[in-house]
Amino acid sequence: MRRFFVVILLITLILPATGFNVYATQEESGQGIDGLQEEIAEYEEMLKLLEQDIEDRLQRLESLNAKLEEKERELVETRNKLVESQQRLEKKNNEFGNRVRSAYMSGGASYLEILLEAESFGDLIVNLTYLTRVLNGDAELISAIREEHQSIEQQKNVLEEQRQEVEDQYYAVEAERRNLEEEQRKVDRLLAAAQEELAHIPQTERDPVYGVAMDNHANARPQHGLSQASVVYEYEVEGRITRYLALFYRLPNKVGPIRSAREHNIMLAWENNVNFIHAGGSRDNIERIQQWGVSATDALAHPAFYRDSSRWAPHNLYVNLSTLNRGTPSLGVVERPGSLDRQGRPATKVSVSYSPSYHVSYTYDTKQHAYRRLINNSPHLDATGEPILARNIIIQYVGHPTDSYGRPTPQVVGEGNIDYYANGQHYTGTWQKDSPSSPTQFYYEDGQEIERVSGQTWIQLARP
Repeated sequence: MRRFFVVILLITLILPATGFNVYATQEESGQGIDGLQEEIAEYEEMLKLLEQDIEDRLQRLESLNAKLEEKERELVETRNKLVESQQRLEKKNNEFGNRVRSAYMSGGASYLEILLEAESFGDLIVNLTYLTRVLNGDAELISAIREEHQSIEQQKNVLEEQRQEVEDQYYAVEAERRNLEEEQRKVDRLLAAAQEELAHIPQTERDPVYGVAMDNHANARPQHGLSQASVVYEYEVEGRITRYLALFYRLPNKVGPIRSAREHNIMLAWENNVNFIHAGGSRDNIERIQQWGVSATDALAHPAFYRDSSRWAPHNLYVNLSTLNRGTPSLGVVERPGSLDRQGRPATKVSVSYSPSYHVSYTYDTKQHAYRRLINNSPHLDATGEPILARNIIIQYVGHPTDSYGRPTPQVVGEGNIDYYANGQHYTGTWQKDSPSSPTQFYYEDGQEIERVSGQTWIQLARP
């Protein structure tokens, strides 16, 4: 049973790290599955050996503890016997002392005087019998005292041996405990090594199917499904608050809250060739969707969407992507590296401020090989309690002119600068997007296009 849980734990660690895709075809993912199975088999075998050693040590520790308890009981019994012997010895010493004092008090007459004082042969026989009994009694008392002394010395020797055995047993138990702790540390190191190794192998992802405009108002948090998105754009709206466009190739059963269409999120959905899910929008943006021919689903006019009564509108509109059936699963598979092929500057902390009251930051987790996302210095969690972990962070600096309605509208068409973070490293570069439908391309400073590492990507659209 323990082995089962260890294997499950290993698979739990490996599968998320590899980005294994349940929607891939058998032909596309077969090679990746074979490699994954080999990795699992290798680590499972090592874990099996360690686990057996731990089981053996646990049994030995149990046996040592039982033996220690037995030795401690024997030690207590011997101590009790020693106390009883010492009490008997004290009693016999008192008796013998009384006997000597009695003889002294009676004048200290010798045994010979008692015999010579006999007036007749009959008195002699009586005195002789009396003396014999006295001498025998004294001899028995002395012999008993001598035997008790010997018994006490023997028990002291036994007690010392048992005390030493208990001490040795304590040492053996402590040593076994240390060995057990070391074996458990080996398991931890092995699992960490598995995660470290698998984090740097090439991994596959699928092209996204849906792009969901999501709420980020304080009343909308924690969001549902955000941790399962492959790419998340964060952008500014009126009031210096932000919203998201989350791209999904996995299909969570609850995603949201959903918010309205904006010019920039329409273009970002369009360039990613996804079904754009939004909750209505202004007339000009609805017309843009139609004029550009963007695949879209209005959550306000579709029965698959629902409101969660535990929250207030407009922060309570959700969708089950697994049953929506508005997007066609893509056949495109993207192979991404586990680590980058160039060295940047160490960067374990990243921060972006959208307003004095709204601050986004990331802290690099060396065990997860990812950045933990924070909002106003508090961990950003999915509604399931799962932390938001970014493997790639791109801060894309764009202009923010206002439209005819006075709304800030990030200019995602054009070019500009970026800061890129991955694997605890920082890189600078540029971005370029030639038209509303063309893809945004990201480059290092030397002009080489950036190949993102596998895992979730956060693109922060920020003011220069």
